[in-house]
Amino acid sequence: MNSTLHLHNISLSHIDFEDFSYSISPGRDVLPDETLNKSIIKYGILHPPLVKKGGSGLYNIIAGRKRFLTVRSLHTENICSCLVISRHIPEIDVFHVLLEEIQLTRQLTAVEKAIFLQKIAAITDEKLIIREFLPRLGLVPKPFSIQQAFKLLDLEDPIIHSIHHGKISEPVAHDLMLLSTQERMVLFEIITTLRLSGNYQKKLLNICRDLASRNNTSIAVLLNSDEVHDILHHQEANPPQKTKNLMFWLSRKHMPRYGQAAEEFSRFINAMQLPQNASIGHTPFFEDDSMTLTITFPNRKSLQYAWEKIRHTTQNSDN
Repeated sequence: MNSTLHLHNISLSHIDFEDFSYSISPGRDVLPDETLNKSIIKYGILHPPLVKKGGSGLYNIIAGRKRFLTVRSLHTENICSCLVISRHIPEIDVFHVLLEEIQLTRQLTAVEKAIFLQKIAAITDEKLIIREFLPRLGLVPKPFSIQQAFKLLDLEDPIIHSIHHGKISEPVAHDLMLLSTQERMVLFEIITTLRLSGNYQKKLLNICRDLASRNNTSIAVLLNSDEVHDILHHQEANPPQKTKNLMFWLSRKHMPRYGQAAEEFSRFINAMQLPQNASIGHTPFFEDDSMTLTITFPNRKSLQYAWEKIRHTTQNSDN
């Protein structure tokens, strides 16, 4: 395949910026990259873009659109060094080259994998995709992987973009597929507004799903309550505080005993009047009465001194 790649200087006027045949990004808007901008100003393009001559006589971008756009925005040299793929190379091999080019520097997002699979599914058969591409994408070489990827692209555009940019975790994205559009969008708004981590996204989804099922209602109705509205729109609370308050409210509805236990535990801690370097933790859902005392010491000597007192006290209590 080496003989199919040739380095040429090409005028930007011969680049077809309107063609997205090989783009696997979910959007056509390319965000500015200040680091790339500074690098190109100082050193030029160190990593040539990949192009292929199209039927119109213009060159189609295979990889490197951001590099082209950066050069064009700088209003400097109108010529760009490019790696040109022969027009005679089969389309499926072009996608092999595209995948190699991307994976030299990073892994594809779940959305990029789905779009990539969608594009090659139009030009080749499923057996070849399973055999040659799924392993390269880090996916299980089964038809199910292709089907799951395609389902991801059936989600609403804002959710797809959030998955692509890492704002919604991939496992949660697959769970969202099982919900109605209204339920998905309500959860999406909360997840993105509160900037929830993957763990909190999963916890929110699981609790809401259980509560909705238990009360024979929908997640949208559950979260469209005055209490949730007050929590999310509290003017003095920041996102972490809103997250804590929302999860506490949901946990109390999900497990009423948990709310009562949490309140009792809070009163117990306040009564203890712990110093700043000490904290007490409980089991995740108060499964039992065990607790953990954590004390931070400034140095080893302080720890040894305190431990002698603790050990002496525990030995006397055993007697």
